[in-house]
Amino acid sequence: MEGPMKIGDLFAPAGRVALVTGGTSGLGHAIAEAFLQNGVDVAVCSRHPDSAPDLAELAAAEGRRYLAVRCDVTDEADVEALGDAVERALGPATLVVNSAGMNILKHAEEYDAESFNKVLHLNVTGTHLVSKMAARRWMIPAHKGRIVNLSSAKAFLAADRDYAAYCASKGAINMYTQQLACEWARFGITVNAIAPTFVVTPINADRMQDPVFYNSLVHRIPAGRLGKGRDMAAAALFLCSEGAAFVTGVTLKVDGGVTSMQ
Repeated sequence: MEGPMKIGDLFAPAGRVALVTGGTSGLGHAIAEAFLQNGVDVAVCSRHPDSAPDLAELAAAEGRRYLAVRCDVTDEADVEALGDAVERALGPATLVVNSAGMNILKHAEEYDAESFNKVLHLNVTGTHLVSKMAARRWMIPAHKGRIVNLSSAKAFLAADRDYAAYCASKGAINMYTQQLACEWARFGITVNAIAPTFVVTPINADRMQDPVFYNSLVHRIPAGRLGKGRDMAAAALFLCSEGAAFVTGVTLKVDGGVTSMQ
């Protein structure tokens, strides 16, 4: 039998090194902050790795190690080079959050193949390449790991326009998460996803300046507010914790109830 464990210990991260893609902005930034504040060394990657000096400052204040790497997660060679950099600087990362993502707002009838594929390539292929690299290099050999993918309420709720590629990509993330969970459970790896409702991030900040649009969003959410970065960070920390060892293949809706009411 397993020995007794304090409830508080269950919420400790199940690893000491995390890799967060898209970690210099938006939800990835909030999640990277949360890891640093909870005893985890953090590597972030993005196309602009120097754009979050506050994370380096936080790491120093918390006594944690921090690495920022330029990486195009849709480029397999770049992802392998990312793995090399993380391993040299911090060691194996057995906590991975795939936060890099994008949308291109176009009506479906005007969505050209290049734009459509660009969204799917970053949101889905990028998630796969990083997950594959981390599992093969670090998690399968260690027989442990946590992967958290970024889905969206838009994987469950269609919009009136402009989200054809985004909704398709996030629906794919949900099923991809389930498939990885089934394939890698035997290696002690859990794979889950977080599905936020609207959170003010660089990807949507311009639209949030429209009071009609903003109020229409809040009106639909039973909790009466938009999501916050810390809401998503808390969910990611739970899914990366010791207590979530038996949670896998789940897309956790962190949405203030919006998908329940529609």
